[in-house]
Amino acid sequence: MRLDDENASFRFNQDGLRKFMGDLEVDIMELANPTVTVRDIYELLRQRRPIAYTTVMTTMVRLAEKGILKIVDRVGLANLYAPEQSRDQFVQGVVSKVMGIFFEQF
Repeated sequence: MRLDDENASFRFNQDGLRKFMGDLEVDIMELANPTVTVRDIYELLRQRRPIAYTTVMTTMVRLAEKGILKIVDRVGLANLYAPEQSRDQFVQGVVSKVMGIFFEQF
């Protein structure tokens, strides 16, 4: 979820971070501590369910574009990713944004 995205959605029927992000995005973010490559995340997710490497790669690139993940280094040809902020900082920012929207509209 981009905090400045007018098209972002808040999913009331979901729990935790899934209110703000898709299921795969949440799964990746829960595994992306402290630093990981796409291959690291792919191997961990593949143990839980069938998933394509390119799906994980695309999702991690998009999380980086949204400012949720950041590229901190390179390992050979692979990017090394880390969360842009802690889970608590992310939740605090999103909740502040959502509350601001509610106060503004109601």
